[in-house]
Amino acid sequence: MGLKKKPTVPIEQLLTSLRVLVEDNEDIVKSGIDINDAFLLGFLIGRKYNLTTAYETIQKYVDVRKRKYVHIFSTFLPESFLYLYDQPKFMAVLKHREKNTGCIVGLLRPSRDQRAIRRPFEDVLGVCALASDQLLYMEDAIENGGIMVISGEGCEFSHIKEITPTRLKMALDIFYQAYPISVKQIHIVQCSLIFNTVVTLLKTLLPRKLRKRIVIHRTLETFHEIFDPSVLPSWLGGNRLEEQDWEVLDNYFERVFLDKADYYDKLAQ
Repeated sequence: MGLKKKPTVPIEQLLTSLRVLVEDNEDIVKSGIDINDAFLLGFLIGRKYNLTTAYETIQKYVDVRKRKYVHIFSTFLPESFLYLYDQPKFMAVLKHREKNTGCIVGLLRPSRDQRAIRRPFEDVLGVCALASDQLLYMEDAIENGGIMVISGEGCEFSHIKEITPTRLKMALDIFYQAYPISVKQIHIVQCSLIFNTVVTLLKTLLPRKLRKRIVIHRTLETFHEIFDPSVLPSWLGGNRLEEQDWEVLDNYFERVFLDKADYYDKLAQ
């Protein structure tokens, strides 16, 4: 892990300057978003203490929520996504950070029964947005970035058709442009031939920097060279029974979503 960038001016001064910019922006002030110091600090750290870039990212964060994709974000309510956390979890976060980088690790496991998900792409987008909101308040996640592990096991055409170029652009607009959390790596495992082919095609639509961070594992053995089975759930080759998967998964996010349900209800209006 490389040396972390340090601010060249006191962080308190940067926070004050960023708050002045934010409070002078009517769109941000009227957005209903809780612009507290911890929120602002997340953008400053994530944007390497560059005041201008941090402010521009906050503007994009407000824009995607309140203007560009308001039809999506108006339905992003925590209680709407709880069914995705039923076992086996569609999305989860590991308790353990990646050993070499300290990155937080998120897991996506497409449901074999696509009919069990109300709105496959939008609901997954919603869960990821809610999780990203909480990552803003986790200093190690902001400083070190995140790693996503995507399983292609059981992936069929019903899954693939959800990922259209328009939807992919929307996901990039939100997570790549409007959040200050850096995606350090994307590991794709248990790929079927069709899933591997589609991923190869979709990669051409991604920014070059992000394309270079995608790693496709032909076998779990190469994946386990990076992630020790002792910190993984059973479906990723972890050395545990399926009913013991909860031991390596972090339930913090589900709890905090529900604690902030009233805030998200108001924000969606």
